[in-house]
Amino acid sequence: MSSKHRLTRSFRTISAVLYLANIVVSIHFAWVPHYLHILVGATVAIISAVMLCVAVEAPKAIVENLERSSVGIQLFTFRGRYMMDFFASLYLFAMPPWGILMGGVTLLLIFGIRFLGVKQPDAFNEIFRQSDIESQSDSYTMESEYDTPVNDRQ
Repeated sequence: MSSKHRLTRSFRTISAVLYLANIVVSIHFAWVPHYLHILVGATVAIISAVMLCVAVEAPKAIVENLERSSVGIQLFTFRGRYMMDFFASLYLFAMPPWGILMGGVTLLLIFGIRFLGVKQPDAFNEIFRQSDIESQSDSYTMESEYDTPVNDRQ
């Protein structure tokens, strides 16, 4: 197995474990019988469950429904993923103490995946799909693309 496939498998596994932990923390928070606890906990649990399905691309029925919807297809791109993770982490920060920890870990995962996109663009493209908007304006560049050419002086 190539290092690219190992790296993508590792990020998918870490993402799945993170989303499962977020679901556990949010259900634990929602168990308190107060309106805002239930509302915030249920919101994070739903966001995490949907993103878990996107990360592992299973079950097929849910993934196919997301791919057919105009909003759902955006979840498979990096922009959609970091927006959902960002919203989930904001809500998680309202769930002390474990929510604060999981919100920080979720943000670290976002930055780790972004770092992967800069250093390993092939692995990044294997994890995420490119939307039309991203491919026109936000494409990830190779490190040498902006290097200035060296003129030979003689």
